Amino acid sequence: MNNYDIQTIFQWLIPVAMIMTVVGFMLGKRKTDKPILTALSLGISVFVPIVAIVYLIYLLNKPDHQAAAK
Repeated sequence: MNNYDIQTIFQWLIPVAMIMTVVGFMLGKRKTDKPILTALSLGISVFVPIVAIVYLIYLLNKPDHQAAAK
């Protein structure tokens, strides 16, 4: 296993967190009432990768907010 320093880890983690925040906002607008809260929670959950993956799968499988209201 390679030894990675903290700078290398954060160089990958911060852009991934920004991408996941944008994806979380887009999914939050479609699937929930609170897109900003969804975006923040998905962006922060990137620091624990398994939580981010499970949360993303949950959001993708959740029915659209407009379809659930009908």
